[in-house]
Amino acid sequence: MVRKHLTACAAALLASAALFAAKAASAEEIRLAVGCPAVPQCADWVWAEDVAKQLNEAGLEAKVYVGGALGKDPELVDQLSQGLLQFALTNFVMINEVDPRVQGFITPYMFDDMPHMFRALEETDLLAPISAKMEEQGVKIAALTGLGGTVGFFNTKKPIEKPADFEGLRMRAIDSSQMELLKNWGASGVVVDMPEFTTSVQQGMVDGYVNPPAVAFIFKHTDFLKYYTDAGAGTPFRSALMSKDWYDGLSAEDRAKVDEAVRQANLRNREWTEKAAAQELTQLEKLGVTVTELTPEARAEFVERARKTWPLLMPADSVDAFVAAAEKTRK
Repeated sequence: MVRKHLTACAAALLASAALFAAKAASAEEIRLAVGCPAVPQCADWVWAEDVAKQLNEAGLEAKVYVGGALGKDPELVDQLSQGLLQFALTNFVMINEVDPRVQGFITPYMFDDMPHMFRALEETDLLAPISAKMEEQGVKIAALTGLGGTVGFFNTKKPIEKPADFEGLRMRAIDSSQMELLKNWGASGVVVDMPEFTTSVQQGMVDGYVNPPAVAFIFKHTDFLKYYTDAGAGTPFRSALMSKDWYDGLSAEDRAKVDEAVRQANLRNREWTEKAAAQELTQLEKLGVTVTELTPEARAEFVERARKTWPLLMPADSVDAFVAAAEKTRK
């Protein structure tokens, strides 16, 4: 009988503590962590500022922290999972560590362009099982956001017009799977963390990378990466993540405010992405970068070689689902 009473008291105390924590969470500052500087070329910062502005206008207190002030991506995800941070914009690799199916969204030539990928996100259930896996880790996916145009090839030495032009180039790779892709395209790869990229180029370790123009703009890599191939080799995105514990602890009213802020920011991100993509090649040329367009024949060769690596870049058993979704949403 005493044990039952103590158990009941403990349960009541836990319930009270949870209620207090929920109320405190709704009153605290909503922090949005961004790794890039506060520059208009950074989609992460633009998205975070959009959400923060809406939340502040809705009566909540929100603030964006830039330049990695709250930690690197792994640290941010850890804070999210513990409810210590509310929002973070991270590399897709943070989702990939939980569910590698997310790589299907960036796999080279899976989708034709950014609007195509966005249609697949909105009109199919590709993201749903990935989101469920993330929520098991205490993290919600608020959005996969665009950051401009599609992926191309940057390097310091020469124009790349066809796969054979990769010969002799060492390209920065994110991981071993991207190294296999580079190998299929005819280049060698070296795994280098982005913060060390500039130093690696200066030391002759790498000659370039496979990235969208937005990355070169944000980090001013156009100062030395003077050749760019507009290859359309992947639809790049960033991960807008939320703390599940924090979100679940909000009142219904505050949760609705957060949902609406995220929804509106996602819609504007689509518009921002399209506008940014339309200006990128001109901006590169103004910065002294030689821009190369692929012929249909060269593009077809890059596509054929990339397809061979799809089962390595993403779980092999998910390739068919992404191909089906891409076909369904292709215009």
